[in-house]
Amino acid sequence: MTDSGKAIQLMSGNEAFARGALEAGVKFCASYPGTPSTEITATLMRWAEVHGLHVEWSTNEKVALEACTGASWAGIPALCPMKSLGLNVAADFLLNLNLSGTGDGGLVIVVCDDPRGHSSSNEQDSRFYAKAASLPLFEPATSQQAKDMVGHAIKLSQRYKIPVIIRSTTRLSHSKALVKLGPINQGKWKARSIPSDLYNVPDPHLRHRDLLNKLEMIREEFESDPFNSMVRNEINDLLIISTGIGQMYVQEALSIAGLEGVATLGLGTTYPLPKELVMKALSKVDHVLFVEEVDPFVEEQVRAILEGINLRIYGKFDGTIPAYGEINTDTILNALMKMGRIWVTDEGDEIRERAARLLIPRPLTFCPGCSHRNVYWAIRKVRQRLGGRLSVIGDIGCYSLGVFYDHAMDTMQAMGSGIGIAGGLGQLSEFGFEDKIIAVAGDSTFFHACIPGLINAKHKGSDVTFMILDNGTTAMTGFQGHPGSCSQSNLMTQVSIEGIVKAIQPDELVRADSQDIPRLVDLIHTNVKKRGLKVLILEGVCALERRRAGHVIDSLHRITINSDSCIGEKCRICASQFGCPAIAWNNDTKKPYIIDHLCTRCRACIGVCPQSAIIEERLE
Repeated sequence: MTDSGKAIQLMSGNEAFARGALEAGVKFCASYPGTPSTEITATLMRWAEVHGLHVEWSTNEKVALEACTGASWAGIPALCPMKSLGLNVAADFLLNLNLSGTGDGGLVIVVCDDPRGHSSSNEQDSRFYAKAASLPLFEPATSQQAKDMVGHAIKLSQRYKIPVIIRSTTRLSHSKALVKLGPINQGKWKARSIPSDLYNVPDPHLRHRDLLNKLEMIREEFESDPFNSMVRNEINDLLIISTGIGQMYVQEALSIAGLEGVATLGLGTTYPLPKELVMKALSKVDHVLFVEEVDPFVEEQVRAILEGINLRIYGKFDGTIPAYGEINTDTILNALMKMGRIWVTDEGDEIRERAARLLIPRPLTFCPGCSHRNVYWAIRKVRQRLGGRLSVIGDIGCYSLGVFYDHAMDTMQAMGSGIGIAGGLGQLSEFGFEDKIIAVAGDSTFFHACIPGLINAKHKGSDVTFMILDNGTTAMTGFQGHPGSCSQSNLMTQVSIEGIVKAIQPDELVRADSQDIPRLVDLIHTNVKKRGLKVLILEGVCALERRRAGHVIDSLHRITINSDSCIGEKCRICASQFGCPAIAWNNDTKKPYIIDHLCTRCRACIGVCPQSAIIEERLE
């Protein structure tokens, strides 16, 4: 990221986006951490002081976009990175901002989609937001393009005074490639008063008209945009149109198949579609294959302009390319095989099947010493006491691993949805709904999206137990700070979760240590049985955050298992059910043991063993 004298550096796509922002003169960046986008803001944050940037982790993506817009209105170039689900949160504002405009500063939104949902609850294709908002859209294929597109997009935004969207996907964001660097823009911007007409009423339709006119001018620019590349070769009956990182998969697949002569069109500008360029590419072929993730976004646009043109179209509509999940080089090879362009033996499939059989199933699990495990263990016990009549409504975060922990969590949707759904369920007693209801959210999620749902639950008199799992950080995405974090950067003020909850006036408010499992079970059980809105703030600082902060594991004590008290195979609760990775099973002795170097000395497992065989031992 520095000007270290190296003209070329190895960079991930996310690092390249950050570098592109520096070279483009971006001075304001606001974001909420969300994989696969997090590293863009984290990278800029490391260089904020050196290059005079304002970089912040905002409360949520809507707030981040609003903050960036304020900067752009005041003439400061701004970048707003977010993941796909974050754009949903910001969409309400975005679909007003497109009409009112972004002023002179320039505003680029980098949205990182997650095909296959590696770290997301869905695999949405965010490109349709560009279409819904009538905003220009870029899709880089390489880290180099990721860097270069930021400056290109900033200039476009400044010319037309509208937001510009750049869409990445997981593989581009996280894979690395060589990037040729340019100079960092050392220009200084002085903020000025914002324009006076930043609203769309009383005639939003006229603003819409003006936006569509801008979009048509942008389309004309895209016809000759340098990020679109057309290669016409000797095999002219087939054209492959690809977008984003799909362009790289196409190149590799054609090389493997010996079909380098196939004509290709790689689109870096996918909305508005450069129609003349596309039609020129299609004019001399009989067949066209579309390669893109996840939905047929470009394929639909091209089909819409092909009236009267006789072409054999392959893509997601006919199943040549799967309409779900990630694509890769094999996807393209399989498509070419379905089209009769290549013949492939099944030897590769047999090798993959044999390799798959060698893999050991490794279910997702909580880290050693994770306080969330304790909470779900307690919920399991409470569910048993209630005869199974308990619904646990969750959110997305580290604690969403509860869906894999004996299915302790029944739902897991968007951030803040847990308390919102629970608030609705908590009003269904008149319809005969008898389950007790627990809503679960993390501390960062609480600030992000839970406060309106909690207010609604109080206002409507919902019978809900809301558990805020406060581990002191945004752990899932890399330990970013949030308003409630104990450690705050300079000029940042800590906001009390308890203070906010008190203002909402729940019927019960309790703080408790989530490491004390026996007390936790009784506390949850007692509150679940009470009627009304109960809020439990369960504190247990993330074990990895403690280690990151330099916390030294207690060297004077260790957790061990008394072999004489342990009944081994007759129980197996600690090893097979509690599931802490620091507790292993000895096949020779048929008893569990503690892996000392993994153990965080949290002592939670002591309360799990019914034989009192897990003990804390003082070292001499």
